[in-house]
Amino acid sequence: MFAARRSAASARQLLRQQPRRFASDAAHGHHHGPVNEGFGPSFYVAVSTFAAGFVLYRITNGSEDSWVTRLIQKYTPDEKIYEERNAIHTAALEKAASDRHLFVGTPRHDYIDLRCPEVFNNHSRFNISPGSQADLSTVISHYDNKNKKMEEERVARMQDGKVVSLYD
Repeated sequence: MFAARRSAASARQLLRQQPRRFASDAAHGHHHGPVNEGFGPSFYVAVSTFAAGFVLYRITNGSEDSWVTRLIQKYTPDEKIYEERNAIHTAALEKAASDRHLFVGTPRHDYIDLRCPEVFNNHSRFNISPGSQADLSTVISHYDNKNKKMEEERVARMQDGKVVSLYD
């Protein structure tokens, strides 16, 4: 009940207050009469520019092409250039497609061929738990034998006098 009385009192106070008016003329009672305003010079300049452009276009547009069309045709490249560009682009795309098929069609190796056994132990010697190191003696002997075999083949090729490089 008391809450209802309090809200009613605040509502009465709101109704008593008149709204503020920020217009200085309305507060003093001064009213101006209607003013006759013209379009202004910018409107007439815009309309005359449009009309002059239309008249100029009609005058220059005869049985031949207009100067705008001739200007566009002057700077437009010939159809031969477009045909050459398209042929070059098509050849480049065909080459890229054949390269893509070549790379996609090659077999994938899931291993990396290591040339020296030192690569296996190329890590930090700190923070290694005991017993985590595997015995790599068989792997080392495998690659030692493989390298010896490759060296013997290279020396045999050198003695024949054909090729000296390892990769040839």
